[in-house]
Amino acid sequence: MEISTVLGAILAEYAVTLVAMAVGFLVVGYLYEPYWKVRHVPGPVPLPLIGHLHLLAMHGPDVFSVLTRKYGPIFRFHMGRQPLVMVADAELCKEVGVKKFKNFPNRSMPSPITNSPVHQKGLFFTRGIL
Repeated sequence: MEISTVLGAILAEYAVTLVAMAVGFLVVGYLYEPYWKVRHVPGPVPLPLIGHLHLLAMHGPDVFSVLTRKYGPIFRFHMGRQPLVMVADAELCKEVGVKKFKNFPNRSMPSPITNSPVHQKGLFFTRGIL
């Protein structure tokens, strides 16, 4: 065997490995990108693709009271890949929704809500600066 043939085979093997690693990093980055945006908000670690939907299946509608007891009045909840910051205290809701409203522009809304003409107006659905 020639040395160039052996070196070519080794380089081809490394190239395939490097491409596979790059694709793997891109997939992991895509799956965990929403998590990194709200990582400083307390809450359980979400599962890739489904987020915290498994908790919703386990606890039903009581999942939010369970998470409030465990993580406090402000916690994160992922519906699939969509991160949500939940506020479970009336005074904090008033502060976020009224007093500090201008500090929270461009809140994302799930597509079923944004496409519904009934839900397109209201305090929490405005976008940008008022």
